Amino acid sequence: MRCTSVAILAAAVTAVTASPATRLEARKNVDRPDPANLDHCPGRPTGDADACTFEKQSDLPDRRRWFILGDPVANCNDPNAPDISTTVGGERTITQTWDHTDSAEINLFGIKIGGESGWSEATSKTERQLVTLTIPKGKQKAVVAGVNHKESQGRIRINYGDPSGDPGANDYHYIWYQNDIVSSQPTDDVEYDSKEINCGETFDPNNL
Repeated sequence: MRCTSVAILAAAVTAVTASPATRLEARKNVDRPDPANLDHCPGRPTGDADACTFEKQSDLPDRRRWFILGDPVANCNDPNAPDISTTVGGERTITQTWDHTDSAEINLFGIKIGGESGWSEATSKTERQLVTLTIPKGKQKAVVAGVNHKESQGRIRINYGDPSGDPGANDYHYIWYQNDIVSSQPTDDVEYDSKEINCGETFDPNNL
């Protein structure tokens, strides 16, 4: 009886220890075009990665970004019109932006990105301001908000459930990286001003 019990126990141990190996064997290499592309992140068109996480590597100097609040007001219809005094402004929600260090902003609409080192979630701020402005004839005016942003440079880590790689490259990994990413998060430090341009011109969002 004692020998029989030992044999049964040994068989059970063998079955238990074999189970993790079986699970590992189920993992297979998966061909994914450009596995470091952020379109693989959850919420993006491909969306087949398990998770995407921003890893902060260094802090950058703060940066004040300017935005138009509400709709500009123009005094352009009559060359002999008097100056217009009116209320201008409105509100705008400013959210975290992501840029590549070559200054090209990345379109991450719908992306779900986690964060590390204090960047646990994307930040949004809503700014509201109404100002009474005088608009001379032949001019347009807008209220602008300058929102100070905390900026950080790092990379986005892309995690897959199976080893993934470019088709035919025979280079498979669970983790891929998109390097040289700048995260820009709005703060509560806001300045308000107005911007005036001529009729026929267009407000340049990069020069407010």
